[in-house]
Amino acid sequence: MSAVPYGAPPPAPSLPALVLRCRTIWLVAYASASFALLALGTAGLEGRAFDPIPSWAPAWTPLLLLLLGGGCAYFVARYALARIVMDDRGFRLDGPLGCLQVAWPDVIRWERHAHRGGPATLRVVYGPTRRRLSIPLVYEDAHLLEVGLAQRGFPRF
Repeated sequence: MSAVPYGAPPPAPSLPALVLRCRTIWLVAYASASFALLALGTAGLEGRAFDPIPSWAPAWTPLLLLLLGGGCAYFVARYALARIVMDDRGFRLDGPLGCLQVAWPDVIRWERHAHRGGPATLRVVYGPTRRRLSIPLVYEDAHLLEVGLAQRGFPRF
């Protein structure tokens, strides 16, 4: 039996981590787009080698399609397959391309940017070197991250 001094509040229990996963619609949309763009770019490059008659598309179109497909594949690997884990110490973006941890006290400022036709983005400035982190709001219950940033801690209601 541990003794707690009279009048002192009991220590707060540690809360379990809150895990935010990507919404399925964003995962399917970006994965499908990356597959389609990479396939079209590859087919365009393959067709250019054997097509003696120039088509309506410029010569750089397959390369542009491959670049856009690579960007969509990066988004899938960096954000759609990742998860945000929030706890008492801070939050982390944990996925196949690595883990990035941010402590709640290290957050200097944050802002939300809305984009037309796509998900909004949280831009977080943190740490003594003022590093920047952009997080697209493609996660289920992503508003809880905003609440936590506003409260500078684990979201409490």
